Amino acid sequence: MERKFNQTPGDTNIAILGYLSKVGTWMNLRQITTGTPGSDLNRERLRAILESFAKKEFIEIRESQNPKAKFEYKITEKGKIAFLKCVSFDPDVKYLLGLRDHKEV
Repeated sequence: MERKFNQTPGDTNIAILGYLSKVGTWMNLRQITTGTPGSDLNRERLRAILESFAKKEFIEIRESQNPKAKFEYKITEKGKIAFLKCVSFDPDVKYLLGLRDHKEV
């Protein structure tokens, strides 16, 4: 019997870091929301996640140059390393943690 997974907070965090790693440039909330695969994030939840990432220095935040967006976000080297560590877990460990398989960038 194959195990079905619901998206966990860990999956969401990994998906966000993975998307930011893949893109590698400054992005606003709307761009991250629409580009993060397999996620149904609302803006407030995404903003809270990104602020927690900034506290851990996984991302940088700056005021947006686009007048329609307040802030832009970009992954740091520390964030890229954290993402790569998460996707390199042993498949059995991912299964036990309830994490989906995420493709490496």
